[in-house]
Amino acid sequence: MGNILIAEDDADTRLVLKAALESGRHACAAAASGAEALSLADALTFDAVVLDMRLGDADGLTILEKLKTDDPGLPVVILTGHADVQSAVRAMKLGALDYLVKPFGNEELLLIIEKAVKERRQRREFDALRSHVKTSHGLEPVFGPSREIKQTAALAAQVAATDLTVILSGPSGSGKEVWAREIHRLSSRNDSPFVALDCGALPENLVESELFGYERGAFTGADRRKPGLFEMAFGGTLFLDEIANLTTATQAKLLRVLEERRIRHLGGKKDIPVDTRIIVAANRDLQACIKEGAFREDLYHRLNQFTLRVPALAERKDDIPALAAFFLREAEKLVNKKIETISDSALSALVGYSWPGNVRELKNVIIRAALLSGGEILPAHLGLGGEAAAQSVPVPGSDDINFNMKESLRQARAETEKRLIRAALAETGGNKLKAAKLLSIDRKALYDKIKTYSL
Repeated sequence: MGNILIAEDDADTRLVLKAALESGRHACAAAASGAEALSLADALTFDAVVLDMRLGDADGLTILEKLKTDDPGLPVVILTGHADVQSAVRAMKLGALDYLVKPFGNEELLLIIEKAVKERRQRREFDALRSHVKTSHGLEPVFGPSREIKQTAALAAQVAATDLTVILSGPSGSGKEVWAREIHRLSSRNDSPFVALDCGALPENLVESELFGYERGAFTGADRRKPGLFEMAFGGTLFLDEIANLTTATQAKLLRVLEERRIRHLGGKKDIPVDTRIIVAANRDLQACIKEGAFREDLYHRLNQFTLRVPALAERKDDIPALAAFFLREAEKLVNKKIETISDSALSALVGYSWPGNVRELKNVIIRAALLSGGEILPAHLGLGGEAAAQSVPVPGSDDINFNMKESLRQARAETEKRLIRAALAETGGNKLKAAKLLSIDRKALYDKIKTYSL
């Protein structure tokens, strides 16, 4: 189904064209003059235009040239009388997709419009792919053999076969983006872009411009037109992480996009159709956010076509050996050396640890251990401390104590900061802005520490 502009000065012909196109499930806007057609094209985005060669106030070729200047990829089908075939040929040279000689049949018109809409869609998908270079490491995620993760994988495969909007729930670091990518990989959209946005990582005034794009001059510093992430993910999947951090105003705009499948650039006049699947994630209880007035209930119900809970690593400890082995192969490339194995005692320490930082913490522990290891990863290389160290590492004698005061203080400071940040995030339900205020540091400093400590 496409959005079609009809530019025809004869009222009866206009009605016939509109009825024919609507019978093919296309949405139509009709203009009785060249000026009206240009005004509609300026205000709305169309998938194709049906343009009469002769309009009451303008020559069709003039309107065609203007339309193609403003939107070079817009398919235009010319309508012409028998005597105007030569003009139609000139129109083709100006970029018209095709022409129809009056009188013509409805089936002929519908076939050409279907072709026009299809080409428009393919062009959008191509532009989206070109503007968003996908990266692939050639490795599929390793989820492990646990019963919990197999159930999650089965549900992910089921919902991937649909176009349902998905909410991914689960604690921070549990791998929600990995699962969003897996749903995209298993879906029919996997040849189109997967685009991700952390809604909590950007200042409030930048989130809308990232999502919806903007026109030149829309605000100070907007020196060029920029497509939004909905356009960059055209035909594919847009993953919105930490969606509870969106302001209620942005939530209202997102709801409108989900319902109408159209966006509008900041500072723009045209509605732009989008074909993008939405997957969102939240490490806070969205229903609790609704009760607090921080999240719109209507948006929640629109998003909640399917909810997939990602289990914490502590709930799926059978997966730790497989995940550790997978991350070790990745770590070898990062530290540029070969690691033979993870010792049994180190593996026991990994399984015995509580993993408050979940899979993300495990990955970074393995990278650190690979850097420190001489070829075999031992418990001392893991740096888990506390509970894991007590289970797996002997109490050190004086020979094992690090007497470098500066380094010891740095490590102690890091452990203290990690504990405080985890406690602040738990206290605020994962809201980083509130956690930063609780810790008396600015938001950027908190994000830097979360990234540094892989929390």
